[in-house]
Amino acid sequence: MTRSKQKKGPRREISKPVSAQPAHQSRRRWLLIGLGSVALIMTGLVAWHFRAPASSATTPARVDSARRDNLLLITLDTTRADRLGCYGYPRAKTRYLDRLAAEGVRFEYALSPAPITLPAHASIFTGLYPPGHGVRNNGNFYLGDAHQTLATVLQKQGYRTAAFVSSFILDRRYGLAHGFDLYDDAMQGAQPEVIALEAERRGDRTALQLSQWLERQAAGPPFFAWLHLYDAHEPYRPPMPFRAMFAGAEYDGEIAFDDAIVASILDKLEKTSLRDRTLIAVIGDHGESLGDHGEETHSMFVYESAIRVPFLLWRPGLVPGGVVVQEPVRAVDLAPTVLELLGVPALPRTDGRSLVALLKGTGSGSPPPAYAETYLPQFYMNWAPLRAIRDQRFKLIDAPKPELYDLKDDPREERNLYAEQPETARALRRGLEAITGGGEGAMSVGGLDREAMEKLAALGYVGAGAETAPVPAGQSRADPKDVIAVFNRLRRANTAVRDRRFAEALPVVRQVLAADPKNAFARVVMGSAYMGMEQYPQAIEWFRKYLELVPTSAYAHHWLAVSYLKMGDRDNALREAAAALVIDPKFTDARIIRGGVLAARGDYDAAITELRTAVQTDPAKPMLRLDLAKVLGEAGHTAEAETEYRALLALKPDDPTALIGLGVLQAKTGASEDAARSLRRALELDAGQDGARYDLGQVLEKQGRNDEARAEYRRLVEGQKTPPAVRDAARQRLTALDR
Repeated sequence: MTRSKQKKGPRREISKPVSAQPAHQSRRRWLLIGLGSVALIMTGLVAWHFRAPASSATTPARVDSARRDNLLLITLDTTRADRLGCYGYPRAKTRYLDRLAAEGVRFEYALSPAPITLPAHASIFTGLYPPGHGVRNNGNFYLGDAHQTLATVLQKQGYRTAAFVSSFILDRRYGLAHGFDLYDDAMQGAQPEVIALEAERRGDRTALQLSQWLERQAAGPPFFAWLHLYDAHEPYRPPMPFRAMFAGAEYDGEIAFDDAIVASILDKLEKTSLRDRTLIAVIGDHGESLGDHGEETHSMFVYESAIRVPFLLWRPGLVPGGVVVQEPVRAVDLAPTVLELLGVPALPRTDGRSLVALLKGTGSGSPPPAYAETYLPQFYMNWAPLRAIRDQRFKLIDAPKPELYDLKDDPREERNLYAEQPETARALRRGLEAITGGGEGAMSVGGLDREAMEKLAALGYVGAGAETAPVPAGQSRADPKDVIAVFNRLRRANTAVRDRRFAEALPVVRQVLAADPKNAFARVVMGSAYMGMEQYPQAIEWFRKYLELVPTSAYAHHWLAVSYLKMGDRDNALREAAAALVIDPKFTDARIIRGGVLAARGDYDAAITELRTAVQTDPAKPMLRLDLAKVLGEAGHTAEAETEYRALLALKPDDPTALIGLGVLQAKTGASEDAARSLRRALELDAGQDGARYDLGQVLEKQGRNDEARAEYRRLVEGQKTPPAVRDAARQRLTALDR
């Protein structure tokens, strides 16, 4: 065990933080200025400051079970450790993360078990490696409810639990919401990208939701809050002023932006008097290759640049200050560590260990080996998966062409020693087999049981339960390092599709398919491109080709349903949405499609059944209640519709769409005062809701308040952006009122 004290002067109380950056840089304060705009701006001095703790203790204090600390977990998506100032990066602008490191514990070598967001987060929360929890990729893997997590353990101990995530990849449907009282995964109306599932919410907007939640937590039981920041994920597009500050180094700009977001949350903890009783843990989910070993981003390789992450702990008086732990640690160690620090029971099963002894300087013996994997090469490209294991010095990568590196002498992993040191490789391989049990381990993916296959067969998918073709005898899957250039090209093509640069993407995908016709990733990128170009027959063709290789993809059936719906083919849209639900009964997007189509046909009972099931599946998702309320209103179930609108407004009191729906419903039932109040409030929140303004004019007319009605109609007639149909209707009402 290696542990060192960071060099620093005597502690003292200060009114402004001492910057971890060079002294010539100006001090800045980051303030939240509102949702929908750049929420952090440079305005002078920093409000949040690091005070010396009341106690000068440098070892964890005994936890009083009657008043446990809060826990704030911040996960930094796609963040390399060596891009933070506290890890030695000279161009970093991460003064607040650096300050947490200086005042707390920094782990020099913290290792992620997977260079992929969902599996990595599943490991952070369960303390299990991917073979143990079964989540091996994004998109079609799910963390089962049977797994205990950091959230479930703390919730059972009476903690208030809330999560605020910034990417659809961590949507509640994938299982991480288990144990959270509140799971805020709203992507602000953004739809998930067809391929990458990377609809995201900018970090300042996610942090604003957390900040508002923290304002209500000053009294009562302790809380556990999780903030996930996705900004450093490609494409790198930091907002101003970071875009200008980091021109040509946008990845660094995204990390600086996240640092400023962290500062705003620390400021909120200070202002709400929560700081002194909150344990803060910061960890990256995985790194980013940035061209190392030929990989432009992440997910294909398990080299250090993709799996070494920042890991910080801060809580003066509970966590020692100024400590750097040199011994390798793992992301699976986070949950056991913070649970021990909080004084609550441990997870019942974990691959991790508590690091509290290391913090105290009492740890002994060699650290356990660290495991990492990526199965994305196999799932996306039909290439070989990669598994890795490392001890304090050596690292083995299990690949068709195995690799062994001496990380002490070769930290960049440039000299493969596999042939030169066979005994070291064999010893590490035995450790690898011990972790994995000699096989792949659990695969928690939506599978097809007999009943599901029969349902799909009834929908016309007779061969839907078949497995993909095995690799022919005598052959092996391609080694990702030999074909990484192909994946880079496809990834760039996928980004081009996301940005609607279809002419750039299509030639690349066609070239890949010409050389590798059974490349699943290429097939689905092609389908997505045609879907984006609104060439739906071609999109359907390629999504069907994708299903030939990945028959258990609920998403592919959903995309087919959307394509058929765009073509006006409601029968096939219903069929494909049903197929998606056979594979994944919790796929609420497919139920929305079915509910909408059935309502459009006048089959309100069936539509309401679909939408009620969607709400029962995900009761905290506002959009589902909104759709149900609309259909209930159309079907004449006024009281039930009002109940759903009010339930939605209990979740989101300032949702203008819900207020408009409720106002229209109230107008229909003769509750004109309530209707006017709801519609006015909606217009206060969004003055551009011209339909609501016309509805308000109608309500005011019925109340005999003609002058007020005229004012609303006149505003619509004179508005430059008023839709023509609304303008014409408003003009007609003005004419009628002036007779």
